[in-house]
Amino acid sequence: MSGRRRMAVVKTGRGLAGFTLLEVLIALAILAILMSGLIKIAANNTRNLRFLENATIAEQVAQNRLLQLRLDEDKPEAGDGWDEMAGRRWYWQISRGAGHPIGAGVRRYRVRVFPEGEKTPYADLVGYIADPA
Repeated sequence: MSGRRRMAVVKTGRGLAGFTLLEVLIALAILAILMSGLIKIAANNTRNLRFLENATIAEQVAQNRLLQLRLDEDKPEAGDGWDEMAGRRWYWQISRGAGHPIGAGVRRYRVRVFPEGEKTPYADLVGYIADPA
């Protein structure tokens, strides 16, 4: 053989060089749109969790008030007050409804519970209590 060396030729075509700048920018734009959607979903879940937590605690306060009303001998026409549960203050209102078709010896009570500073109740519970004989 002669003193010639064989050289390997590597073809570098445009398709083998990698992504173009435009392709990278489009991929980043799609990723940014998807990430903003995921952040919005996470924020909504956090907001819903807070509402559900408040509704659950308010329901417990309402059930406690209705149970206390059943245990008390005095059955007032209306009442209100404050309770503390889960480190928060809750305002409750109790009102007795007018006659109810269930029977003469049964009264209908409605308990509404509001978190401190809110105007909309998180719990609205209706219970029926027998008249003291």
